[in-house]
Amino acid sequence: MPHPSNLPLEIVNCHCHSFTMDHVPSGFLPLGLTRLLRTLPFHRTTSWALRLISPLDGNDLFSRYANFLDIGAKATQEEIFEKLNGYYPANTRFIILPMDMAYMGAGTPAKTLAQQHHELAELALKYPKRLIPFIAVDPRRETHGGENLEEMITKLLEKQHLDGARIFRGIKLYPPLGYLPNDPSLEAVWQLCNDYQLPVMTHCSRGGVKSKDLQKDVAASYADPDHYRKLLKKYPQMRLCLAHFGGAQDWDMYFKDVRSRQEAALHAPDHERRHMNWLTKIMQMIKSGEYPNLYTDISYTVFYMVKYMPALKVFLWDETLRKRTLFGSDYYMAEQEEFEERFLSMRLRAELGDGIFKTIACQNPLEYLGEQPTVGA
Repeated sequence: MPHPSNLPLEIVNCHCHSFTMDHVPSGFLPLGLTRLLRTLPFHRTTSWALRLISPLDGNDLFSRYANFLDIGAKATQEEIFEKLNGYYPANTRFIILPMDMAYMGAGTPAKTLAQQHHELAELALKYPKRLIPFIAVDPRRETHGGENLEEMITKLLEKQHLDGARIFRGIKLYPPLGYLPNDPSLEAVWQLCNDYQLPVMTHCSRGGVKSKDLQKDVAASYADPDHYRKLLKKYPQMRLCLAHFGGAQDWDMYFKDVRSRQEAALHAPDHERRHMNWLTKIMQMIKSGEYPNLYTDISYTVFYMVKYMPALKVFLWDETLRKRTLFGSDYYMAEQEEFEERFLSMRLRAELGDGIFKTIACQNPLEYLGEQPTVGA
């Protein structure tokens, strides 16, 4: 029998996407590209042209559009998942995060959110040991569309695998699409997450997509980590992950703006904490010990491997922070070159060392998902 240290790692990639162009609004991409790409097979040429607009900056707006085109223009979520699946060892599992973009002011998706969830449920039945779907939630689905969110979530939580285990395992939020985490329509959702001890993944960086109806800085402010301080106290059993560890812009701010690293009191009014970068806020919140079920992940941010890896390694020397950090790639939002995603976990393991990598990619995800009791909480 092989020694346990020689067994393959059971990695959990905690932050992935598989939605297609059919799941995004018709006005999501400029110049009518979304609608056109649903009918014409020229997405590769279009993405190549978009990257040529700014060839020296792989993270500019046009390159991000190109990333969507390369993967999102595939016909089905299964095609996208199978590509992701092929990048990782055979026993890797993936949390798949759907997106509810129907209320971002960009028109109507070709497929409904219900269809997106149904497709994920079917995929999870086909890949029961690999795929872990979450449920996308937007409070405007209730206030504008009339759909009861609590009923929608409860029905999806009732879907089961053959062994009786839940198919849908958590909740996905994306506030920059146009709502605040303390929206009254989310109260029942937070209570449900607390009662069921559901993991929640929420977007927490200034980058990414946003509501077409909001200015960039306003939409970004909706993702501020401080919005969750009271919610975490009110719903202590809910496991919440502030995705992206604050995001690239705030990692840059951490190093360039000394004042942004100066911590205000954890429970100080928002205006007294506004100068703080989000990386500092998240680390302060986690290390305070006041929110034992608070996590962060390194999705997307980890793709800036050379730039941020030394700092990440030092940050993760802190035991409390290390036990609340999750591995995630943000596939396919961060898709720039095939080799990046294919070798991401291997490069990360080599940089962080075996022990830390196993903690954030194997141990912590089990606690976040509720599959293993939280250690040291």
